[in-house]
Amino acid sequence: MSRIVGENLFEVEQEVLQSAISEVENRSDDGNDLLPHYNFLIGHYAKLLKLTRKVFHISDIQGQSLQLHQAELRNLLDNANQGFLTFGPDLIVDRQYSAECSRIFGRKIAGNRITELLDQGDSSGTLQTILQNAFSCSAEQGTLVLQQFPSKFHIGEKDILVECKLIPQPGEVADSALVMMILTDETERLRAEDQIQFLSYHDKLTMLHNRAYVEKVLPELEKSDVLPLSIIMADMNGLKLANDVFGHQQGDLLLVELARALKKSCRQTDVIGRWGGDEFVILLPRTDKDACDNICGRIHKICDAVDVGVIPLSVALGATTKEVGVLRLTEMLSTAETKMYTDKLIKNKEGRKTIIASLEKMFLSRGLEEIGHRDRTAEMAVGFANFMGVDVGESEANLLKQLAQLHDIGKVAISAEILTCKRSLTAVDWDIIKSHSEIGYRIAQSIGESAVADIILALHERWDGDGYPLGLSGAQIPYWARVFAVIDVYDVITHDRPYAPTMDEQKALLEIETASGSQFDPKLAQLFVEYMDRGR
Repeated sequence: MSRIVGENLFEVEQEVLQSAISEVENRSDDGNDLLPHYNFLIGHYAKLLKLTRKVFHISDIQGQSLQLHQAELRNLLDNANQGFLTFGPDLIVDRQYSAECSRIFGRKIAGNRITELLDQGDSSGTLQTILQNAFSCSAEQGTLVLQQFPSKFHIGEKDILVECKLIPQPGEVADSALVMMILTDETERLRAEDQIQFLSYHDKLTMLHNRAYVEKVLPELEKSDVLPLSIIMADMNGLKLANDVFGHQQGDLLLVELARALKKSCRQTDVIGRWGGDEFVILLPRTDKDACDNICGRIHKICDAVDVGVIPLSVALGATTKEVGVLRLTEMLSTAETKMYTDKLIKNKEGRKTIIASLEKMFLSRGLEEIGHRDRTAEMAVGFANFMGVDVGESEANLLKQLAQLHDIGKVAISAEILTCKRSLTAVDWDIIKSHSEIGYRIAQSIGESAVADIILALHERWDGDGYPLGLSGAQIPYWARVFAVIDVYDVITHDRPYAPTMDEQKALLEIETASGSQFDPKLAQLFVEYMDRGR
């Protein structure tokens, strides 16, 4: 396009040249003394026109190259993620060299005073003074003065790093010097660094400080004037049960609730950290024993008030206080931890009762068991054992009572919709239902009832080996599991149940006899029928 424009530009001159050449070629002026001079002029005019057009063409190419270079430079600056601008002694921005300037300031900035653009409430005029001083001295001194210029500014919601360079102009006349300012938006990087720093010293789940942070501040506390200093170690009760039975989501919920309870109980100056899986540590500067005891009381009170719907929020605490002397925080942590485990052992039995009561409440509220089933099976189990001549002492009686109480507890983790469903169950539904044996086993294990747990796991095994979950058969099945299986089935089928009609006692006993040798131990099944016949 430029070349065509160049040719058109010399169109008139070209026509003049062609006209002169045509006149000479017509030879109408042969013999004219001026003709040789005319030819001479035509030749030089042609050379001059050719040279002019060539010069114009070269200039045109250079112009295009310059425009391309400028476009490339502009593109480079616009994609450098930095703002470039210049201003003179009047401190008015004469030009911005990249689009980043507009993004940083939110508008075009040429024609604005740089001190107003960077306004940080600088009522004293410090920025203006530094810049004016830089312009009023030599280039070398001006560069040193600019080092006093702040390197960080907060513009809007952005954190901007600023670098200034003095650019002397030809002749190094002070009034012709410029300052180039380079602006770099560090907002995302600083936020990322803050996030990394936060995650390095905080527990991702509870958002409390983590062990790394606590260990970092311990040496600092030992050097500080923080006496009296108290330390509390806390261990959450029932976390393993929550994780094993209801999944880690429920366990995580309990940990988050405990973290909230600890934060509510303490001051902002206190250091609360997650020390391990279910353990927490609290560092209480300038806190005496009485104040520490009050904090422990608040923690228990807040935990008691929390209702997470499944397992009660409970915590074991151990505390120690250093009133005077030299701080040895490692020893204090060890002392607090020992007291915490002592507290956990003391409250262990009480904690088990609380957990069992909570699970039973949930179990019954969902209608998963017919009222009176546990009491009847417990009484029947002791009576049947005595009938068979088994010496049921206090230990066996307690075992049977606990078995009656917990044998179906695993169903709390199964949807009531599946357990009470009146339609035909799918294979997936059956797999879910059969999992209650293992869940009940884990619950009993978690509360310290290992003997009961083994029986619960085997309650749905069959004499012929077609039961679940392990496929045990015959004498492989624990004795009390074989005994209780007969009792449990009999009581269930002779009372209300949503998925089948109630049987009378005679039909129920016939059902037991029919399943003898397949589902039930044949000897125990026969003895149970005899036991019930005598009772009638």
